[in-house]
Amino acid sequence: MFKRKHHQVIEQVLRLLNADLLRERRCYFGGGTAIALRFGEYRESVDIDLMLSDLASYRVLRNLVRDAGSVMPLFKESTTLISQLRETRADQYGIRTTLGIGQDTIKFEIVLEGRIEFDTPAATDEVCNVSTLSVIDLAASKLLANSDRWADEGAFNRDVIDLAMMKPTAQIFVSAYSKAEMAYGASIRQDLEKAIGKLLEKPEWLEKCMRTMSMHDTPPANMVSTLLALRGVLKKLNGT
Repeated sequence: MFKRKHHQVIEQVLRLLNADLLRERRCYFGGGTAIALRFGEYRESVDIDLMLSDLASYRVLRNLVRDAGSVMPLFKESTTLISQLRETRADQYGIRTTLGIGQDTIKFEIVLEGRIEFDTPAATDEVCNVSTLSVIDLAASKLLANSDRWADEGAFNRDVIDLAMMKPTAQIFVSAYSKAEMAYGASIRQDLEKAIGKLLEKPEWLEKCMRTMSMHDTPPANMVSTLLALRGVLKKLNGT
């Protein structure tokens, strides 16, 4: 299904997850990997983030993992292809570990989102039968992440790049922005403007970010156009 080798490994892991259990507990595939896989593999992403905003559901999943001493209860019972390479860490923010499949390793995390409430995804919001966040929630989570770390060069502005590559319609962007703004206020707009400006004003930085994320199939000029389009959507939101 996917062309990048590591994405093929991620696909194997996704297909081994107990997708029905995750849907029942309103726990959805999110983050940059979900976006990259849903929107044409424009960049490489190497981990799996499952996200939920329902505290009761998180409690159930956390107890399943705690009682088993591993994340394996989240996978199909017949699974023998996956091993857990590191001890599970679980706290108020989420559950984290590293999985092995063949010769490959994947960081695996369940994130408890406490700032916004996720919508129930549509039937079409899925990758490898695992429900993803809705497109609105994917975009909203990236707006929040951008505000958290747009100035951190170690993040390579991946959040605004992901958001731009989603090419959200004005309607989707407005809905996502409204959710994120409820959590962070005006800083959502300010930080998005700064992140877009940084990439557009520093071509060498944009190219470095793209190289780091293996965006080999996207010409920098196309990325610039996509960022300008996102800026245009933001300006319409602001009425400018």
